[in-house]
Amino acid sequence: MKEEFDIVITNGIIVDGSGKEPFRAAIGIKDGIIVHVGKLSSFDAREVIDAKDMIVCPGFIDMHSHGDETLFLYPDAINFLLQGITTIVGGNCGFSPAPLRDWWLVSFWDFDLISEIRPFKYYPDTVIPLDEFKAKIKEKYGVDITWRTFKEYFNYLERLGIGVNYVPQVGHNTIRAQVLGPDFKREASKREIEEMKTLVEEAFVDGVWGFSTGLDYEPGAYASKEELIELLKVVAKYEGIYSTHWRRTGVRKERTEFSIPEKIKGIEEAIELASTAKVKLEISHLLSGYTIYPIPPKELAVAAIKATLKIIDEARSKGLDVSFDVIPNTTGGVFTFKYLVDFLAPWVRELGSREALGKALKMKDFRNEIKRIINEGKWWYINPKVDPYWSMKILILKHINEKYSGKTIYEVSKELNKDPLEVLFDLIIEDPYARATYRSLMYEDEVIELIKHPLSMICTDVFSVDYKWELRSIPSFLPHPNTYGSFPRFIKRYVYELKVLSIESAIKKITYMPARKLGLQKRGLIKQGYYADIVIFNPRNIGFKGNELEPRVPPDGIMYVIVNGAITVKEGKYLSIRKGVIIKRRKREVS
Repeated sequence: MKEEFDIVITNGIIVDGSGKEPFRAAIGIKDGIIVHVGKLSSFDAREVIDAKDMIVCPGFIDMHSHGDETLFLYPDAINFLLQGITTIVGGNCGFSPAPLRDWWLVSFWDFDLISEIRPFKYYPDTVIPLDEFKAKIKEKYGVDITWRTFKEYFNYLERLGIGVNYVPQVGHNTIRAQVLGPDFKREASKREIEEMKTLVEEAFVDGVWGFSTGLDYEPGAYASKEELIELLKVVAKYEGIYSTHWRRTGVRKERTEFSIPEKIKGIEEAIELASTAKVKLEISHLLSGYTIYPIPPKELAVAAIKATLKIIDEARSKGLDVSFDVIPNTTGGVFTFKYLVDFLAPWVRELGSREALGKALKMKDFRNEIKRIINEGKWWYINPKVDPYWSMKILILKHINEKYSGKTIYEVSKELNKDPLEVLFDLIIEDPYARATYRSLMYEDEVIELIKHPLSMICTDVFSVDYKWELRSIPSFLPHPNTYGSFPRFIKRYVYELKVLSIESAIKKITYMPARKLGLQKRGLIKQGYYADIVIFNPRNIGFKGNELEPRVPPDGIMYVIVNGAITVKEGKYLSIRKGVIIKRRKREVS
């Protein structure tokens, strides 16, 4: 008698997510569930996928995403699906789409809207009235923000349909914004803390899995240790996870003092908070905990990474359930600058256009005014008081004078024997539309040290967008290449090119490990009885050709993506099928 399936995958090399060696087998899927893994000789199926010589593995889980913040605008989540991501973990860095009361917490994706609602020169308001934002997003996108609670947001998305599975967390910054409003540059009172605790509890009752902080961002940066511990006690009550963008830079606005950030204290604080509250800890997009001046040689930078990891290992040895996620490159995530002139965004806003700034920079006294303001620490993106190496991090991608393309401001300043700020001004005068981006000084060896650690998982740190999206206000941002190709590039670079990880260990880090950390049931493995979230990719050409000049291109090698038993990507093409679900944490009785 023939077995009947909805989908059968044959001839594939299965990497099941557990870390075991790859094996060949057929997979049978019925009603959204993997019902067979093994040999199949006689069967009927609505669709048969011949995965000859391709890798078949669980759908990728993005442990640190901001996709939930824009799912209501881009519900297809095509930028995730086409790179094999079937599940995103949202609510990170203290930002979540709910709960909402009277205030909107400004994120990053919404700068075009904020620039119109409340124009600014240096920095936007962090918190604005919700009604103002609702009116603007209705005008621009035709979308009504009707939700207040997570339950209502979930209902909104379920009516809309979403392309990926969504694991929600509640953000501390969002919670704090609703309770304190614009008056957030202070410690919260006991009454306000109790009010925040109520909102956190409501979120867990609605089905979130965790609570996150973004302690380099307003309003969360002003929270006391008492406030955070009290909120984490609620998280512990529901056996949730604590995800933290730990303190490492301080608030990214005007900073007039010279201070070397003691990043390791932020990691130690995270461990202390989680240990005190007795919650599971996920340290977001981990980097070195040590700031080293002058710029260290590679060996010293790697030693600092190892010292950072030692502190996490020690916390683990003392019984803390701690792990971390990593952005698998040296360029970070979220967005990338589009134009060189946008590094002087306040003055572009003031003068009205990039061309106008280019003309104004010919005036000596105007140049001197900008230099004075920058050297005083008024502008975060170029702040010598905080970052004396800023000129090494601005990379010119394309300039009308081709001899500057591919060089940093620092390199050009050395060639011309000129002050870096003067060089920046002159290059803008010559080409107001020169393309540029921001690069960290991180060595790839540091990334390697992080991703090969047994506690590390992989993330994108990006929003849900389409293939046309960009921020058109000043500064103009393009989506970071991570937005479209982080996971394929991770596999190509660290498995097949550098051979840092085996294919089975790499897949485990982006499937089973995040599912186990979160406590997701029946996800993250190719296993009978598990949900059919599956990726089929070609190991010979997997990768990503996008870059900072044009990141908005599909990745290579991702041939099929199956979400909850439905083929949503076929032969590399999105089929416009939304089969994702909101994975709500099961309610349980708590005392």
